[in-house]
Formats: sequence, structure tokens, C-alpha cells
Amino acid sequence: MLSMQDHDIIVNTNRGTPMGELFRRFWLPVALSDELPGPDSVPLRVRVMGEDLIAFRDTDGKVGLVDAYCPHRGAPMFFGRNEENGLRCVYHGWKFDANGECVDLPNAPEGETFKNKIHITSYPCEDRGDLIWAYMGPAEKKPAFPDFEWTKLPRSHRYVTKFIEQCNYLQAMEGDYDPSHARFLHSTMDQARRPVRLTAHPARAATTPRVKWRRTSPTRAQSALDA
Repeated sequence: MLSMQDHDIIVNTNRGTPMGELFRRFWLPVALSDELPGPDSVPLRVRVMGEDLIAFRDTDGKVGLVDAYCPHRGAPMFFGRNEENGLRCVYHGWKFDANGECVDLPNAPEGETFKNKIHITSYPCEDRGDLIWAYMGPAEKKPAFPDFEWTKLPRSHRYVTKFIEQCNYLQAMEGDYDPSHARFLHSTMDQARRPVRLTAHPARAATTPRVKWRRTSPTRAQSALDA
């Protein structure tokens, strides 16, 4: 058993923590590509390793991942207008591109060039294998994207889904690799009993996708993607 102190060191992935800084040195899947279905589509709330972020797909299809709140007055960027290659805050109209640069700053008494001094926290993204990947570590330490073979296959040859689990990443990994857990909890010990099978409504059977979900905590929701 780990001590409480060791436990906190291992499972805490917030910025500035040992594991948080380690995880941030890798490209991490943070969302499904389908959650940003097209250019200028509705932004997506994302919570990754203790950070509240907003993902959006701009007019050219490029994915941006920025701070959930505008650096000016802290207004939520989720309600921003995704238009013309940028996400515009609805409070004062400050607009940021996928790289986090301010590209429009209306009503600024400092002048047109003042926007060049404004930046919102942002992370580089890649859209590969039906997943949105982000690198959240130091820019000078950014590794090449891991060109996994399965990301090059056609969509018909891979299956991607999303699990929500109310636990931290380590608990989920222990459960996945535990050789006894699945045998006891997810099986019928009494052979005379049969598991209940749910049948989809006939009218929906051909069109309704089968999706398996697990409930998790906000910390684990990100951690499932981290793993």
C-alpha cells in the first residue's frame, strides 16, 4: 500500500506536479474528432489534467485548444463565436486564432497594434486517427508526433470510443490489467444463470451505434485519454 503522500505524488497530474509535468511531455488524446464535426462548429469543453480548456475547429479545419476563459475579463470562451478562423469572446469581442494569438481587438484605445501583445493560453493539436491530440508541455521540449500505424488506416479498419470513469488514471489502469477483477465482477459465476441481454428496438437496430460507457471523475475523464 502507498502512503498518502506517495499516492498524491503519483496520481496528481495538475500542472507543476511531478506526474503532471511528466504527462505533459507527451502527445495526449484529448477528444474525439467527431466532437468537432466541421469548420466553425460549436466549441467543445475539455478538461485535461486539471486544466479547463476549449477545443474548436476553425474555418480551415485546424483544431485549436485554448484556455476556457478569456484573458481580458475571464468570460467563458465556450460561448464565443467560432467564425472566420478564430474564436471571438462574446464579452468584448476579443478574437483568438487556433495558435492562441489575438487577431482582432475591437474598441482598444491603445490602437490596432495592441492586439499583438495579447495571447490566450493554447496548445498545439493534431487530428489523427479520429482523435484530437494535444501537446501541453514546454514548447522547446515538444517531441515529434508519434506516427502510430493505426492512425494511418482507413476509418473502416479502426474503432475509437470514449470512456468516462470516476477515478484517477492509475485506478483505471489497475482495473484494466487486474487478472482477477474481470473474472469475478464481469462474469456469471453460477452457470445456471445467464446474463440479461438487452435488445435494441427493431426500428433503431440498424442505425443505433453500440457504445460502452463507464462513469468517471473529471480527473479520470482526462486520465482515460492520457493513458
